[in-house]
Amino acid sequence: MTGLLVVLGGGLVAVGLFFLWASSGRLAESELAQIKTTEGLTTQATADEFTVVAYNIGYLSGLTNNQAVARDESLYRQNLATAIAALQTVNPDILALQEIDLNARRSFRVNQVEALAHALAYPQQAIAVNWDKRYVPFPYWPPTAHFGEILSGQAILSQFSLTTHERLVLDRVPGNPFYYNALYLDRLAQVATVQIGERSLVIINLHLEAFDAPTRRRQTEFVLQLAATYGQQQPVLLLGDFNSAVNREAEGEPRSIATMLESSTMAGAVPPDLLAQPEQLTFPSDEPQYKLDYVFYTPDSLEVLDVRVLTAAAQASDHLPVVVRLRFR
Repeated sequence: MTGLLVVLGGGLVAVGLFFLWASSGRLAESELAQIKTTEGLTTQATADEFTVVAYNIGYLSGLTNNQAVARDESLYRQNLATAIAALQTVNPDILALQEIDLNARRSFRVNQVEALAHALAYPQQAIAVNWDKRYVPFPYWPPTAHFGEILSGQAILSQFSLTTHERLVLDRVPGNPFYYNALYLDRLAQVATVQIGERSLVIINLHLEAFDAPTRRRQTEFVLQLAATYGQQQPVLLLGDFNSAVNREAEGEPRSIATMLESSTMAGAVPPDLLAQPEQLTFPSDEPQYKLDYVFYTPDSLEVLDVRVLTAAAQASDHLPVVVRLRFR
């Protein structure tokens, strides 16, 4: 009996030590939000009009995102090439990315931010890490499908100078067990200031809660207030994956995106009555049914000239990118 207790005790200690190791990260707190420069490239000084793309790139796993399937490195190479070719057709001045890997086992340790920055010639990148774990045991079975070591986040790539950058961690789901939260990603509002000539533009890049509607509503309310506060002084773009759609009944009521659509301070690049039109849908990328990806702006300081979904991105991700062309008022 004593021997059995010793064995059980030793097993519990081993599990505890593994959990502490797996849930720890590799980066220091000061490294979780950085502005990086691509050597040999210079920033653009100004522009009369500028193009912005919001893209949940799904770590270039295509339609296999979060599925327990074996993937070959060639899938990621092909999806990277597809994404680059699609983005080159619009040459966005600012590219806001969500769910992009920086050095992760699941995507064969390619720094996808660097790959895109070099291929598309972006002089500056703001990177906000939201998932830094030594071992993530998901999908749960089989173990060969586990994500393993993760370094992932959100990024803003810019042809203009990035002058400030901040990483704000949003509310977690309060009912999740501690071990789940310890291994799960942070939901972020990534805030950067872009200098375009004599004007500065605040970009708030989002990837909101996907599974818990009350938490997503709280996060939406927070980022809307954040955007309104910045908007008192500067033009603001609030964009990214809001994980909510006007026509997705499974979300229940009220849908979190309604918070944005009812705002008196931020306007959507797509009018509310067009959000469920087939040409505006972004998810899933093969047969889109919902619009989860949005660009909102301060209408007193910015004007939208054109908006469309970039279908040329095909299934590089399970989302399609949103392209918006704007100018200052």
